[in-house]
This record gives sequence, structure tokens and C-alpha cells, in this order.
Amino acid sequence: MRLIRNVLCQTLQDPNDIEPSSGEEESEEDEDEESEADSGPSKEMTREERKAAAKARKEAAIAKKKIVLPGELPPSGDEDEDEDMPANPNHTAKSRSQAAKSPAETNGEAVTAKSGNGPLSRKEREAVQSQQARERYMKLHAEGKTEEARADLARLAIIKERREAEKARKEAEKEEREEREREKAEAKSRETKMREAALGPGAKGKKLSPKKK
Repeated sequence: MRLIRNVLCQTLQDPNDIEPSSGEEESEEDEDEESEADSGPSKEMTREERKAAAKARKEAAIAKKKIVLPGELPPSGDEDEDEDMPANPNHTAKSRSQAAKSPAETNGEAVTAKSGNGPLSRKEREAVQSQQARERYMKLHAEGKTEEARADLARLAIIKERREAEKARKEAEKEEREEREREKAEAKSRETKMREAALGPGAKGKKLSPKKK
């Protein structure tokens, strides 16, 4: 037991001692066993004491390792404990993937449906934008502010002008026809009067009286 206490005192007094490696301890134990193989039962206690001393040195070295001196880093056991600790639940794969997304993709996903059911897909966003553009165009078209509306108005003006010209032509033809018929009737009436005047009043009476049999 005195040997164990001496070893512990020497180990704790000198903090710069290097911990003996497990290989050296095993070699020492092997040498002790080989030297004491032929000694017999009279040296059995000495062998046990040496094993206990080696174990005590190992425990003292482990205890010395756990002592943190000023200016030294914590023992490596803390690092092992950190490795064994579970990962931060906030640092999930989903959060990392969201952090890696570009601002353009984030802004694109911010466009939501009118019903508020969630973000729209790319195809749905394009459909909504197309519908909105169509509505704006139809509003401008109704106000006559688009190229198509102006072309339609010009075409309608030409059609209206043609219809008015056709209507005027038909009215002129009708008036001309009525004028010709009136002139024809007047000419016939004049001719009849002239024939009657040439035959005289007796011819008129003969013409009117029936013939006797």
C-alpha cells in the first residue's frame, strides 16, 4: 500500500509527467510476469501490488487529464460529448434547403391564389397573369386605345360610308325612275289630246255612239 501511495504522490506532484502508454504498461506487466514466473507463491503479493500500482498510475493519469490548467483548452472528452449530443432540431434539412433558395424563387412562391389556399404553381401563376393581361387589354380595347380597336373603328367607318353611298344611289335611281314614268305618262296624255283635236268633235261622237244593224 505504501508503494501505491508513493506512486500517487509522485504523479500528482509533477503535472508535466507524461502518461505511460498502454503498450509500456503491458510490457512492464509482461516483464514482471516473466521474472516472477519461477518465484513461486512467496512473491504473489508483490505481483498483485505491482498490478495495483500500474492501475493506480493509470487512474492518476486520467484524473490529471481532467484538470484544466490556465491557458489550456478543455479536455478532448468534451468534444466526444458534443459529438454524442443530438443535432439541433431547428437545423433540419428543410430549413437548410430553404436557406439555400434564391430570392427570386422565394418571391415566386409568395404569389398565392385568390382563394388563399396556398402558393401557386408556375403553370397556375402564368395562367393568372395571362388572364389579368387579357382583362387589361379588353378594357383598353373597349375604350378604343389599342391598335386593334383603332383598326376596327376605321373598318367600321369605311363600311358605314359604303352603306350610306349605296343608300343614296338607290334613292337617286328611284327618283330617276319615277321621273321617267311621270314624263312618259305626260307624253302619252299629250299625244291623246293631240289626236282627239285632229279628228274633231264629230269623230269623237262617232267613236262613242254604237253602230246600228
